[in-house]
Amino acid sequence: MADVPRRRALLAAASGIAALAGCAGSDSASNSYPVRGDQPIDGYELERARDESGEPILTGGEETPSSETDERGRRRPRARRVLVSGDGLDALDFAETAAADRLRSFLDGTDFESASAYLLSMPVTACRDVRLRSVAVEPSELADGDLHPRADFCRAYRPADVECDPEAVHTVGFAIRLPVAAERSSGSGMGMRGSCRQGNPPAVFNSSAPGAGGDGE
Repeated sequence: MADVPRRRALLAAASGIAALAGCAGSDSASNSYPVRGDQPIDGYELERARDESGEPILTGGEETPSSETDERGRRRPRARRVLVSGDGLDALDFAETAAADRLRSFLDGTDFESASAYLLSMPVTACRDVRLRSVAVEPSELADGDLHPRADFCRAYRPADVECDPEAVHTVGFAIRLPVAAERSSGSGMGMRGSCRQGNPPAVFNSSAPGAGGDGE
């Protein structure tokens, strides 16, 4: 009987993904919220970085498939990349910043024969944070060697003792190592909840306090 290539065997096993136990990342992976036919993955590893200058994590080429404009008319780029090989990683142009170096160093440790990676970056106001809530994949696509990951996030207030300018915009980046290999990726997704809803915001930011307007979000 002919030997089955290692990657093809891994893909076949991944097509029946159940709960992959043991999240090694700094954010909990236990609360998964899959959409459509997505299958949650609990065994991912996570590295995150914040650039307080607001500069992009990636530079040049096609690293920013979408962007948004803030109140001052500045373009705030977003990046989203699915990496299934070392060549794909080498093709990315990372910014010369500490945040970009941190994510690149983490991605350099990926064994693409047994894993893949999902890299995302986005703008966030200086007094807010973005947290990863869950990671999922489409098993039906993965069975054909095509990785379609989805990452869901939420926004939260930073601690009250963090000094921040509410008018400033930072960049946050997430590198997620997935315990599945793939041959290619033709799509990806992400979601964002407006609030992580883990209690009330710190008093200094609570716009629902007496004498302040707003809805408290």
